[in-house]
Amino acid sequence: MLTATTQKRTPIALVALLSFALLINYVDRGSIGIAAPLIQTEFHLSPSQIGWVLAAFFWAYAPMQPLMGWLADRIGAERVLVSGFCIWSIATVLTGLATGFAMLFAFRLLMGTGESVAYPSAAKLLATHVEPRHRARSMGSVVLGAIVGLTVGAFLGGWLLAHYGWRAMLITLGGAPLLWLIPWFGLWGRRTTAAPAVAQPEPTTIAVLRQRALWAGMLGSFCISYAFAFCLTWMPLYLVQERGMSLTTMTQVAGSTFIADGLGLILSAWIVDKWIARGGSANVAYKTVLAVSSAGVAASLFLCTIVGPMGAVVALLATGVLDGLNSPLWGSLAQIFAGPQASGRWMGMQNSVANASGMVAPVVTGYLVQQTGHYSLALLVSAFVGLVGLVAWLIVLPPVRPIDWSPD
Repeated sequence: MLTATTQKRTPIALVALLSFALLINYVDRGSIGIAAPLIQTEFHLSPSQIGWVLAAFFWAYAPMQPLMGWLADRIGAERVLVSGFCIWSIATVLTGLATGFAMLFAFRLLMGTGESVAYPSAAKLLATHVEPRHRARSMGSVVLGAIVGLTVGAFLGGWLLAHYGWRAMLITLGGAPLLWLIPWFGLWGRRTTAAPAVAQPEPTTIAVLRQRALWAGMLGSFCISYAFAFCLTWMPLYLVQERGMSLTTMTQVAGSTFIADGLGLILSAWIVDKWIARGGSANVAYKTVLAVSSAGVAASLFLCTIVGPMGAVVALLATGVLDGLNSPLWGSLAQIFAGPQASGRWMGMQNSVANASGMVAPVVTGYLVQQTGHYSLALLVSAFVGLVGLVAWLIVLPPVRPIDWSPD
């Protein structure tokens, strides 16, 4: 069982289960992109319609984040997480039973609602039970589960797609992961999250919203997430339609890109924690890596518009590595600034804005592809948004240090 005393060390079982939950989360959310070429053909969907199907998840996922963060702070993050887990798994199964555009859209909304619990709950649990000096690596380990999930989803989903069709793929990917509930209940039983050993002042939501660091984090994470949302939802179609790849080759390239993302994530978490452990400034460490990530993603996506097919593959792999540098840092920044008192709400609001990019990017891409017949303009828009993120991390973000929530 977890208790307040586990704050003195990193709770390996908790980090591992959170990481595996994110793995399942991303297998399920990315599955629609892998299935999109067949779904679009079967239901005769236009590019704009498939764009709305791909974006539907985010239209529930992003707005629900602040509510889930508030619930994680109020009733216990472990309860919120397990409830959402059941909802998103069932929604994935139902998506495999859809018979048209309206049902696809509705079930993706339901999935987005369920999956919105993941990051606020994880941030709250890590802020409560993990020491600050281990947060980048702990958050990195959890987020790594997401990247592994995308990779597993691409390869396993592609195999299921080729052998059994998209319906069987979704039903399998949604139903089998419910076995995760067994070890989760074994860890928590009926206990709720233990309170910190020393009571600390809890800020109001208004006080949280007044923080410049929150708004910088929301802007920066939105910009990097826009590029990620493009890759998550449209990369399979881009590779098949623009670059002429087969479904098998497409899944290999997509999966490799997500592997590259995971490598960047591991590198980022290691660099920042080591930088700080050796006496370096947390402010300089975080801002440097975040800036390199945003600028690099923008440059890589731009390159996709001017190189040939093999060059595009290399550029997408570079996009994966550079995006991965960003992945664990804005989550651990939320824990540093907010502390255990407000990390659920902070992460909920920040992740809500970040994932609003998923509401926008697939739809904008769909309309741009429909109007131009190509993906170049959509890639350039993603690259420009990434550069705006560079401004957020270097100029808007204040010095990285915990906020004192004590009343004036």
